[in-house]
Amino acid sequence: MDKPIIGSGQINYQTMTSGEDGIIKGERMSTSWLCKIHPVFNVTTSVACVLMSWCVMYFFFDMTPDSQLASVMLLISCSWACGKIAGMLYLPPLLGMLLVGVVLRNTGLYDVNQNVFQPHIINLREVALTVLLAASGLSLDPAMLKKLSLVVTQLAILPCITETIAAAVVTHYLLGLPWIWGLLLGCILSPVSSAVILPALLDFKQKGLGEDKGIITLVMAACSFDDIFAISAFGVCLSIIFSEGSWETNAMRGPIEVGIGVCVGIVWGLITGFIPHKCETHLTIKRTYIITAGGVLLTFGSKMIDLPGAGPLAIMTAAFVSAICWKKNNSFSDAVEIATNDVWDLMEPLLFASIGTEIDLSSIRPNLITSASILLVITSLVRVVTCFFVLKDTNFNLREKIFVNIAWLPKATVQAAIGPIALDMARSRDERLIPYASDVLAISVLAILITAPIGAIIMTLRGEHLLRKQY
Repeated sequence: MDKPIIGSGQINYQTMTSGEDGIIKGERMSTSWLCKIHPVFNVTTSVACVLMSWCVMYFFFDMTPDSQLASVMLLISCSWACGKIAGMLYLPPLLGMLLVGVVLRNTGLYDVNQNVFQPHIINLREVALTVLLAASGLSLDPAMLKKLSLVVTQLAILPCITETIAAAVVTHYLLGLPWIWGLLLGCILSPVSSAVILPALLDFKQKGLGEDKGIITLVMAACSFDDIFAISAFGVCLSIIFSEGSWETNAMRGPIEVGIGVCVGIVWGLITGFIPHKCETHLTIKRTYIITAGGVLLTFGSKMIDLPGAGPLAIMTAAFVSAICWKKNNSFSDAVEIATNDVWDLMEPLLFASIGTEIDLSSIRPNLITSASILLVITSLVRVVTCFFVLKDTNFNLREKIFVNIAWLPKATVQAAIGPIALDMARSRDERLIPYASDVLAISVLAILITAPIGAIIMTLRGEHLLRKQY
């Protein structure tokens, strides 16, 4: 029989005897059998990599088991492992990573010098947020955005606004938070977690569920805009809290930051859209580095000029514009998006675990847990009512509207990424604001612990039923 031999850019054919054919078949059967137990090999390789990393850190930095560097390595290793375990249980991996940070901090296994390691960990959080924003910008589909209807825009903005206002009202009268801190908390709580819902949505889309009415496309598109809107509003609230001057001046900072963020993002996106040139070697690596490293510069640069809200919007805009330029230049951006997601996978364990270490269970007031639960119930009900109002004129049936509301429930990625920012800024600028910032972070973490598993489980168990056609 003829066997295709691929090499040197062309396909050649050689004649293969029946004996050789039997050998090849035997090799394929053996390979197929080995591939069936590939998770075992995957775990073995990962464990070996972790152990070798510990050995390398020992030889280079004299990392002993009782050193602070070993404490950081333990945090990252356990975070990665528990993230994998959570994924096997059909739960969001970030939930396991977050719990690791909480457990290690409150059992004393994670104990580092706040003046030595904490500033570097805070900076790494900013880098991780930058990578996440860049990946989000690259994932936006221009063709889909052109087809966005008024319903998608309303679904992205109106529930976010009403939930933010509800959070401000509840926290002001229930916890005594100032109005601006309540609005800041509302901006943190309102974004939907793409990390939790996207895997399930993509699975439903592959099965053809909800595609006849575009439900999956609607939720995915609105989710992206929801995050952008909330992060931008968060930056505005942050600027008002940590800046001086009249409230009129601070109120004007919001539109200014949005305008600067969009303009800078467009300019940087056009630059990275053509530099490096598509004919260069190692193009994907260069583009990924420029997008992420440029995002880091935008993040820290916007803080240096006291416009922190402009950075996140500029990063998303730059990534989105870059992807458009690459596609128009007949140079696909999918490889860069995949590479950026790979970088995010590396940063994710440190980000979520380090956020968990900020939670000192002994300092959380019992009434805060009760208040946070009441807050989440009220804000979720407000979001549900708003979503039903937005969808009232669509051709969705009741089950499909319920599915959209379930998909709008989980809080995780954005909350974990921007939740500790206010606390980091309070520590460096005004220690009197630390109690407010600590409550905001604690409520953000409680929101993740409560809504992420509930939303993921309900979508997994009932999603197909809600989207399946009934005859």
